[in-house]
Amino acid sequence: MNKINNLLNIKIAFLFVVFCNVIVDVAHKVFLQNIAFKVFDGSSQVIWISIINALLIIPFLLLFTVSGYLSDKYNKKNILIYGAVSSFCLSVLMIISYASENFYFAMFSLFLLAIQSAIYSPAKFGLIIDIYGKKNLSNGNAVLQAISIIAILFSIASASFVFENFYNANNLASLSSKEELLIAILPLTYYILPVAFLEMVISFLFLRRINTSYTKNEALTLDKNELFKGKLLSKNIEIIFSNNIISLSVIGLSIFWGVSQALMAVFPSYVKEYLGITDVFMINGVIGASGIGIAIGSILYSKISKYYIEIGTIPLASSGMALMIYISTIVQTPFLLGLSFLLFGVFGGLFVVPLNALIQFNAKKKLLGTILAGNNWFNSLVMFLMLSLTTIVSYYELDPLNTLYLILLITIFGTSYTIYKLPQSLILLFLKRIVGLKYKLEVNGVKNIPASGGVLLLGNHISWIDWAIVLMATPREVRFVMDKTIYNKWYLTWLLKIFKCIPISNASSKTTIQTIAKELDEGNIVVLFPEGGITRNGHLAEFKRGFEKVLELTTTDVKVIPFYIRGLWESMFSRASKKLKKSNKTNSVTISFSRIMKKEDSNIISVKRELIKLSTKSWQEHIKNLKPLNEMIFDRLKEVSSNMIFADSTGVELSGHKFLTVSILFKDLLKKEIKGQNVGLLLPSTTAGAFVNYSVLMMGKTIINLNYTSEINSLKSAVLTAQIKTIVASRKFIEKLETKGINIKEILEMVEVVYLEDLKENISKTKALFTYFSIKLIPSFILKCFHLAKTSKNDTVLILFSSGSEGAPKGVELSGDNILGNSQQIANIINASDDDIMVGSLPLFHAFGIVVTLFLPLIEGIKCVAHPDPTDGLGLGKLIAQYKATIMTGTSTFFRLYTKNTKVHPLMFESLRLCVAGAEKLREDVRYDFKKKFGKDILEGYGTSETSPVASCNLPDVLAPDFSVQIGNKLGTVGMAIPGTTIKIVDPETFKELETNQEGMILISGIQVMKGYLKDDEKTSQVLKKIGGKTYYITGDKGKLDEDGFLTIVDRYSRFAKLGGEMISLSAVENNISKLILSNEDNHIDFIATSIEDEKKGEKIILLISNVDELFVSQLKEKMIANFDNKLMLPSEIKIVNDIPKLGTGKKDFKGAKDLAKECFY
Repeated sequence: MNKINNLLNIKIAFLFVVFCNVIVDVAHKVFLQNIAFKVFDGSSQVIWISIINALLIIPFLLLFTVSGYLSDKYNKKNILIYGAVSSFCLSVLMIISYASENFYFAMFSLFLLAIQSAIYSPAKFGLIIDIYGKKNLSNGNAVLQAISIIAILFSIASASFVFENFYNANNLASLSSKEELLIAILPLTYYILPVAFLEMVISFLFLRRINTSYTKNEALTLDKNELFKGKLLSKNIEIIFSNNIISLSVIGLSIFWGVSQALMAVFPSYVKEYLGITDVFMINGVIGASGIGIAIGSILYSKISKYYIEIGTIPLASSGMALMIYISTIVQTPFLLGLSFLLFGVFGGLFVVPLNALIQFNAKKKLLGTILAGNNWFNSLVMFLMLSLTTIVSYYELDPLNTLYLILLITIFGTSYTIYKLPQSLILLFLKRIVGLKYKLEVNGVKNIPASGGVLLLGNHISWIDWAIVLMATPREVRFVMDKTIYNKWYLTWLLKIFKCIPISNASSKTTIQTIAKELDEGNIVVLFPEGGITRNGHLAEFKRGFEKVLELTTTDVKVIPFYIRGLWESMFSRASKKLKKSNKTNSVTISFSRIMKKEDSNIISVKRELIKLSTKSWQEHIKNLKPLNEMIFDRLKEVSSNMIFADSTGVELSGHKFLTVSILFKDLLKKEIKGQNVGLLLPSTTAGAFVNYSVLMMGKTIINLNYTSEINSLKSAVLTAQIKTIVASRKFIEKLETKGINIKEILEMVEVVYLEDLKENISKTKALFTYFSIKLIPSFILKCFHLAKTSKNDTVLILFSSGSEGAPKGVELSGDNILGNSQQIANIINASDDDIMVGSLPLFHAFGIVVTLFLPLIEGIKCVAHPDPTDGLGLGKLIAQYKATIMTGTSTFFRLYTKNTKVHPLMFESLRLCVAGAEKLREDVRYDFKKKFGKDILEGYGTSETSPVASCNLPDVLAPDFSVQIGNKLGTVGMAIPGTTIKIVDPETFKELETNQEGMILISGIQVMKGYLKDDEKTSQVLKKIGGKTYYITGDKGKLDEDGFLTIVDRYSRFAKLGGEMISLSAVENNISKLILSNEDNHIDFIATSIEDEKKGEKIILLISNVDELFVSQLKEKMIANFDNKLMLPSEIKIVNDIPKLGTGKKDFKGAKDLAKECFY
């Protein structure tokens, strides 16, 4: 028979069966209790009611070992099915006992029902972990508790209501014996039978088809001799008390149910004697209010603790229960009594749900049934003792009010003990509520934390409250290792001692390492931050090897679990810039726990690798929870308000409100003109280019900024492939392109062209002012309803046609989440301040130009100044100097132009704090010359159009107050993977992951990885590969990762020349040549290495070089011969050319260089 895989069906079937089972048991108990209540008075009444309750408790005491054995030995779902069958059969037996007019027979039948419940209960609670999983244990227990209580209440209320009405309607008050009343209410039992039948049917139809993780335990047997001698009972009790958390949870639950049982037993006598209430429906209604309260408390707890086990409610709830018991002895009216019992129940729900969850979490799977049965045994034992106590009190006719005081005293004692054992939980609950005012905590992978044994948790250190986040998320007690100087602060020491923190310093590191190893061997959880301090740039810092030494000293099987915290870098508790902290985009914090690692396999490399994987998943979940891209930008522009957001070298300057205004005005006009989904744009990197891109985005259309520097055939191909019917352009820009020899008339003739200049003439001042003031005055959520098209977060919002550096351009489809994700990833590491201003000079058809210097500023509210020509160093320099711009991006080619341009004075670039190069390899001579002229380091990054575009980036080193340095960059590398990105180096043939410093194919995974290539599933499948459930982009680049996670690009796999069977990197050839010409400071030398076919060696290396003479070439040959260790790297031919082939993005045109070399030598 097919398994049911639908989780919703599983939950509904399970909860419905539990609901029916409870109704059957409780209804029969209520009928017998009500008979005792009507027939007997005073102490006799309490004694009989206590006996009836005892019948339900005793089986749990007697069958502890048997029920635990059955639940561990057999499939728990089968126990529920057989329990449903027995429930129906026993309901029939109950009817027979009523018909026989034998009250003792009816009590015996009730006892049999209790036996069924005793066997049923461990299996019922044991199935929660199969159905809900460890992550949702709190939620599962809360729902089960709520359903059980609702069933109890429904059964009590309906049975009492029906009984009271039937009793009065048939004048049964004249009956004086319990036997007479028993036969009189026989018709009421007929209503219970259909419920039991329905439970049996649903069990057969659904429960037996539920998929569980059950495996039969053949080794588990039941020794009857040991059972009857009580030895098995003793062993099972030892199992419970072998785990401190489980034993404390069992004691807590036992006290709660014992107190509740005592209250239920003594309360009817109390209200009858003191308040004169005899209506059983009203009395049961007051008692039932506590059940409603437990259901409310359970649901409330599931909200408080959605993905983790919150223990802070335990002492708080215990105190609340004691207070409500006291209040119930003071109030006089049924309403106030019901309210006090209701609140008692609310606190009870907050008390029992976490304790049940802790038992299930910490119990080993193979012993879960035994432990749950043991919990029932202890609960029943205490309930039985409390019943005996109340019976004795009633027998000697003691005042029921004094009995209530005795119950209160027991509750106060339990509360005091709870606070004594869990003092940190109250403090933590307070901290959680404070943190919860701003952030919502989500916990992933909590099931990976073992219930017992030593565990070393290793995670990233992002903020001052990381410790609190770990405490909130971990269901076991943890110990933190922290800096001794902080530990010794007088106002913190007392608190840190409560949380059992372990201080460490350089002087005591050896002793501390031994202490940590001892704690782990004793089975405790210890938390270490391998970075040794809070990050200063949002990146993972260098890992210290201390934890490796700790693991070496441990003698037990200690588990290692890496964890990653996301969302606190932007918080007030981090070292991020004030601007990032004020961005208000963080309202959720995620902590993710990795799979368990063996201590033998745990080192700084493997742990960091695991953390990076966790970061990728965390970022993907974070971006999924954000609004769509067009809404995020709209909200940010409203927030920027009247402050500047975008300006350009033409003199146009727009505030947030003005940017929104012009975007909406042009959007309304474009809406009438644009045809089709995909819209072509031919616009420069100016404010107009920026707001028109957003106008198209507001309409829900797909943006395609056409690469006007491409060959005409490539442009035609892009227009046809994307089915572009409308192109939005600027006449001035088209004319300027024509003056540069770029003629795109053929493209414009293929489609309808909408010119911005024409649209501008149709905008009236009245409409412009109306739009502006509406944006200024009307709330964002209303404006978005009118101005933004509804879009899905996975919709394609941008298509970038690749540069074509190695062949025909491909249409890269990027979703809103791709762009939003990469923008926020970059924002995290550039750590922008209110004073930062970005420079946008790269063309908008370039991935870096459109995402990093257009969308990123709009998403993050960072000021941007744009210049339409990246080759115009003087114009760019003037713009930077005018606005005191601080962040500039470019390619190696463009940075080289600025260095060689004598008109660009060093003072023009003085305000820059970050200069980042990408798109092509940064030449060593360019880095050197730029530093020498401008005094600025160029930090190299890496990415592709397919990764939206940034995947890794170097950052400035940061000096801490203690003079330690967080390394942010390494020369020759392209930096570490940006947050939320996994970079993997694999064998290009087998895709097996390679070790550190081994060269192989670079794969990238993260939120920024594209959807695919437009209308090309074949090419998409070639570059997007699923590995371990994650999608990786196969870059085609060869590289390696060092032990700190810094990536070095070796070359494109397609940029290797095969000489006599040996692969020679053309980039390595270029890099060696670059070093040889460093001394030529004033020349404009440019070069590129390529390869063509060779009859002797298969291929030969050709060096194309410009702006040199034959003498220079001759001298360069001599230098290469003298300095190249590998003589195969020597170019076979050196050809002087007028210009090195370039793409419009400034990148070298590898395909064009190869074609040029062929023309020269063939």
